[in-house]
Amino acid sequence: MQQQNQSFFKLPTAEKLAIAHPGGSDPQRGFSCVGSENSSTLYRKGLLKTQVPEDLRDAREHFDMGAPTDLSYPTRWPSTTHLPGFRPFMESAFDSLERTAALIMSALESALALTPGTFLSSITHAENASELRLNHYPSIPVREINSGSVSRIWPHFDLGVITLLFQDGNCSGLEFEDRSQIGGKCFNRVDCGDPLEMVVNVSETLQRWTNGKLAAGLHRVNIPEGLKGDVVPERFSVAYFCKADRDADIGALKEFVSDGDEKKYESIRAIEYHQQRLQSAY
Repeated sequence: MQQQNQSFFKLPTAEKLAIAHPGGSDPQRGFSCVGSENSSTLYRKGLLKTQVPEDLRDAREHFDMGAPTDLSYPTRWPSTTHLPGFRPFMESAFDSLERTAALIMSALESALALTPGTFLSSITHAENASELRLNHYPSIPVREINSGSVSRIWPHFDLGVITLLFQDGNCSGLEFEDRSQIGGKCFNRVDCGDPLEMVVNVSETLQRWTNGKLAAGLHRVNIPEGLKGDVVPERFSVAYFCKADRDADIGALKEFVSDGDEKKYESIRAIEYHQQRLQSAY
C-alpha cells in the first residue's frame, strides 16, 4: 500500500491536478494539493466555534477515493498510462479494509452488550459512504512548523465512525491528545516502528452514537521527537475512514441515553453533518 502511495505522489504535478478535488462540501475525491484543505478549521472553527487565523495552513497533500460501488460521488482516477494497476489495487485494498472495519464494529457491539447490528445496520456495503485516503507530507524546514502558521496537520477529529490508520514506519510525528489535560494543550506521540501496525481511532460519528461514552480522538501530526537536523523528512500514511451510510441518523442512540441522561447529540443525516463539517475545511 505504501508503495502505491509513493508512486501516486511521484506523478507529474499536471497529472495529479487533472484529477483534483474541486473543494466544497461534497465528499473528497481525487487529488488535493498542499494547502487546499485547512484542518485547523475542522476543530477550532467547526466545533469550538472560535476564530481561526486566516494564515494557518497544512503542509500536506492527499488522494481520496470512495467505495468502488459509489456512483453518487465517483472517484477521480489517474490515467492508467501513468499509473497502471493503481485502480484495481486500491479498490481491492478498500474492500479488505471495509471487511476489517466491519469486524471491529461487530466486536465493539459485543463488548458493549449491544444487539448485533446496532452500529453495523447503519454501515452497509450497499450504501457504503466510507473513504480511503493516501497522505503525503512533503519534507519541510523545521523553522516553518515552528513559525506557528504551518502544521503537517492541525489538531482535529475525524468525521466518520472509526479510522484505520497505517504509517510508513520511516517518519512519525502522529500525536493524540492527553485526555488528562483536555483542551488540545498536551499530546502524546504514537510511534510507528512497523508499517503493518494499524492505529484504530474513534471518530465523531461514533462519539455521537454513543452520546459521548466513546470519545473521538483529537490528533495531529507534529515534528517527530528526537529529530536531528533542520528539515523534517517526508512522511506517508494511509487512512481508511469507516463512515455511516449517508442517510443514516447519527444522533445519540437510545441505548446510550438512560432515563435522566442528557441527549447530547440530536438527529441529523450523516451526509448533512459531514457536508457541514467539510465546508469549514475548504
